[in-house]
Amino acid sequence: MIGVGVIAMRTSTRPFLLAALALATIAACNVNRVNRAALVPHMTPTLRNGAPMETPGEITIGASSLAHTTLGSTDDTAAVEVPGTQAEGNMRLRVGQHVALGLLYAEGFDSTAKKIKETQPDVEGGNVRGWGFTLAGMIPTSNPNLTVGINSELVFWSVPWIEYSTCVMNCGGVQWTVVREDRASISQLAVGVVPTFRSGNMTFWGGLSFRNHPTIEQKGTEVGVDIGDDVEEGSFNTVLSAGGDLELGGGFRAGLTIYQVVHGLPAKYGPSLAATLTIPLGRRDTPPAATPTAPVYPAYPAPGPAGPSAPPGY
Repeated sequence: MIGVGVIAMRTSTRPFLLAALALATIAACNVNRVNRAALVPHMTPTLRNGAPMETPGEITIGASSLAHTTLGSTDDTAAVEVPGTQAEGNMRLRVGQHVALGLLYAEGFDSTAKKIKETQPDVEGGNVRGWGFTLAGMIPTSNPNLTVGINSELVFWSVPWIEYSTCVMNCGGVQWTVVREDRASISQLAVGVVPTFRSGNMTFWGGLSFRNHPTIEQKGTEVGVDIGDDVEEGSFNTVLSAGGDLELGGGFRAGLTIYQVVHGLPAKYGPSLAATLTIPLGRRDTPPAATPTAPVYPAYPAPGPAGPSAPPGY
């Protein structure tokens, strides 16, 4: 007689259940069919513009993605959920006039997530969240209002995932399914080139960014007990962006960025929108005072030689 069982495995019970399953497979290696999915971060450009900072530091808060427009699949083997709303905040400090270093935190909300295909399992492990570092350089041009920004980010994401593993061979007389839920730590690198133009209290930019997209293979066959996670760092996506921000006064700026993923796996995105508020830290730069110069007077011609003296008594 063959029995059927389901074992739900979460982080708190994982060591005990893995030990029990390992003992059960000593006599024969079982063959399992798996079905997986993961909640991964929304693909975004590097959001900082390429203009030099005007204060010693700044804090930027907002949403790197406000909501989904459309979402589909570009990889039949992958199964990911993507949050529609993703918050992001960072703090940067200026190094010299044309370099900025900073810290970044981002969180994608599970309640707004969509699947790239309906056949994949649901991920219920909470939000996807990440922290990391930013480095930006601003390259001046012959036009003082035009600069080219080079942005880079390194983010470490905590990615929730789920796996259903069903024994299909050498099951010891019992056909069972193990449900595993956990989080994987995945690194993400981004590089962006952002030409930027300032005009009065407005700043405009366009951008081209490259960022790897975490992913997971949906289905497969495994032998024995799988004790690792299967979330991968994924391939690089190409993102086009354009935006602008408005000076609100006192160094505060509000910005909007529209962007589109034009090439990449595993998700197909519609146009996306980001909104940010930048808060200055420290005193704003002031233009250098003009150096006083000596007054310039018009030059007069030197007097000519004296003429003949007038006759006496004239």
